[in-house]
Amino acid sequence: MSSKKKLIVIIGILAFAAVTYIFLSKGDIGADGKGLRRLKVEAFKVESGWGYRVLDKGTPIIEQRSVPGIPGNNGFKDEKSALKTAKLVEQKLEKGIFPPSISMSELDSLGIDY
Repeated sequence: MSSKKKLIVIIGILAFAAVTYIFLSKGDIGADGKGLRRLKVEAFKVESGWGYRVLDKGTPIIEQRSVPGIPGNNGFKDEKSALKTAKLVEQKLEKGIFPPSISMSELDSLGIDY
């Protein structure tokens, strides 16, 4: 094979790799540029306050009915606290941290009352 043909093949392979990388890295971006993330969080009311769910493409993968990392079964005092904690769990899952345990010091750093 001549050097021109080798160069054309190499350029073709690099171009294919670049297009594939761009397509895969932008695959979760919607038309509005905000993204179509896989995970979503939501808060819900429980008897003792608030809990949260983490959903993967609409399917609940974690349902937390009480404040994690502390003894007892008390829910969060308000919806905002439940969502703050759920966002931290979501971030941990997106980083590949499993299980996404929450400690008392993390609750404190989020300003969660328990």
